[in-house]
Amino acid sequence: MWMRDSPHITRIPPPQPVKSGTTTVCFTARDAVIFATDTRATAGFYVAHRKTKKVHQIADHIAMTIAGRVADAQTLIDLLRSNARYYEYVHGSKIRVKAVTSLLSGIMFRYRFLPFQAQILIGGVDAAGPQIYGVDPLGGHTVETMVASGSGSPIAVGVLESEYRPDLSLEEAVRLGFKAVAAAIRRDIGSGDSVDVAYITPATTYRELTPEEKAPLYDEFVKPYLLV
Repeated sequence: MWMRDSPHITRIPPPQPVKSGTTTVCFTARDAVIFATDTRATAGFYVAHRKTKKVHQIADHIAMTIAGRVADAQTLIDLLRSNARYYEYVHGSKIRVKAVTSLLSGIMFRYRFLPFQAQILIGGVDAAGPQIYGVDPLGGHTVETMVASGSGSPIAVGVLESEYRPDLSLEEAVRLGFKAVAAAIRRDIGSGDSVDVAYITPATTYRELTPEEKAPLYDEFVKPYLLV
């Protein structure tokens, strides 16, 4: 019979979490909410994918950005989308941004002992105007006007704080969101490859910039810093 402290037993260390990196930003500008993210998915120093989508539409007027474990975040995205559609079907009206945040907060708090490894930024526009909420893995949530998440967030916040104004036009806000993520890509090893930008306004609802619309921003904020 083997004893617990037997020298013949090889002790296997518990698995260690693999760090992932990303940069996501979200802020309000007049009556709009702006989202910008990089597209690199990492596992430690390994680049798992170069075109990972990190901003997701939940409803016509609500979207969210993800940072952390992709599988956990995708599960939460599916839950929020289905509940938003169900609410609209049953009540005949669009779900409030705050209600989606409360739902997500409750789900993450319920699983706090085996938490979803994801940090979520939820933004949208409803009758209460443009709103942003940050939700942590234990279900805590905060009201934000300008916020960033992920390993590149300190760099992105520096850009945002230097140029952000609440009265930015939509064009100025889109440009600032792209610039903040591009700065993080240049300096954070966990962020990279390309930039996705989306916005929500009362007139357009959710909309993502096309590659053609982003091309001038790449020329201004990315290409001048590429090594040749």
